[in-house]
Amino acid sequence: MESFFRRQLLEFRDRRGAKSADLLYRWLKQVVTRMKKNRALVLAFTLLSSAPQWADTPSLLTAENHESLIVYNRILAKINDKTLSVIDVMKKMDLFLQRNYPELVDSKVARFQFYSSQWRDTLAQMIDQELMIADAERLELKVSDAEVREEMLERFGPTIMATLDKLGLSYEEARSMIHSEMIVQRMMWFRVNSKALNTVNPQDIKDAYKQFCLKNPALEQWKYQVLSVRSPKSELCEAIAHRAFDILHSAQAPDSMHDIAANPMPVQTISEKNETANAVHYANLNLALEQLKNEATEENQLTISVSSDLDVDEKSIADAHKEVLKTLTPGTFSAPIAQVSRVDQSVVYRIFHLKEHSKKEVPQFESISDKLKDSLLEQAVGRENSLYITKLRERLGYDEKHMLESLPDDFQPFALK
Repeated sequence: MESFFRRQLLEFRDRRGAKSADLLYRWLKQVVTRMKKNRALVLAFTLLSSAPQWADTPSLLTAENHESLIVYNRILAKINDKTLSVIDVMKKMDLFLQRNYPELVDSKVARFQFYSSQWRDTLAQMIDQELMIADAERLELKVSDAEVREEMLERFGPTIMATLDKLGLSYEEARSMIHSEMIVQRMMWFRVNSKALNTVNPQDIKDAYKQFCLKNPALEQWKYQVLSVRSPKSELCEAIAHRAFDILHSAQAPDSMHDIAANPMPVQTISEKNETANAVHYANLNLALEQLKNEATEENQLTISVSSDLDVDEKSIADAHKEVLKTLTPGTFSAPIAQVSRVDQSVVYRIFHLKEHSKKEVPQFESISDKLKDSLLEQAVGRENSLYITKLRERLGYDEKHMLESLPDDFQPFALK
């Protein structure tokens, strides 16, 4: 397959120049890598989604040693004077496993789960491939025996026959399948990929960047805690809030990692354990709460509370909180501030402790332009592929009702027994 692309690139280089050919080569390499990853993700998702079934079914867990993989073979479709059976579909899926997950080929459980979930999609792909092969015959597109042998050697390694025996394939069966795959790959290039390349231009990439910026604007983010003091007695509430601030101020943790290195433990330690700076900050709020909790009684109707860590951005932060936090630097506390509660409209005295403040900037166009281009090309390939398959079915008179055999809705061609 690589030799074919090398020849195509050389021809492209002669027509369009070295720079264009180099750009095309880099894109093709990225597409091939991504296609391999996508196939791997399909299998990984299939196996992961079925994992709970394995755990809940003891018979599946012991299937490797005590059970057999049963195949209920029958004709599934007829297309271009060729029949596609359950065995044909299974062999196609075996090739996928051998290429992407060779370590799972010997696992009956993994094969059963993959077969059961993917056989219908694989059958649909095989039908489309047969239509492409018919289109290739009309164009007289050829693949040489030498190219097929090269691909088989790359796919199955030097011990071809041993690998094929393991998969239950004869040499001729494997050769025919590889030959068909190579034909389909070339048809995809001529009918789909080459057209997709011409549909994406620099202005499309700039427009995609504008849309990206609209969906991912720059956002400020704050991580903080709040100590709140509530009481219908306003003067008492204010006095307790100021006492809390005095306690926090006297036990202020280091403001920077430099200070921590110079003075590993605060003057007033919160714990005998070695704590991180953030942990010390958190403990300081609770220090005030601990020392003042006896003040909160039913008689004076006083409540003192410390929030958990609040991690919010501009979209979700309350305006009153944002105004205070903008005046603080990470590691510092605010003085007691009287605010109106949105819950019951009562006056609450709050002390804010800012732990972290960050701002997510919008990436520069140059840093993500290649990624945006790849995404646009993938979308273009998807559109061109759909269009090609639709036109191909119309031209070749594809009739799903006549080509697909009538199957029960609950038909399952594989089982472990």
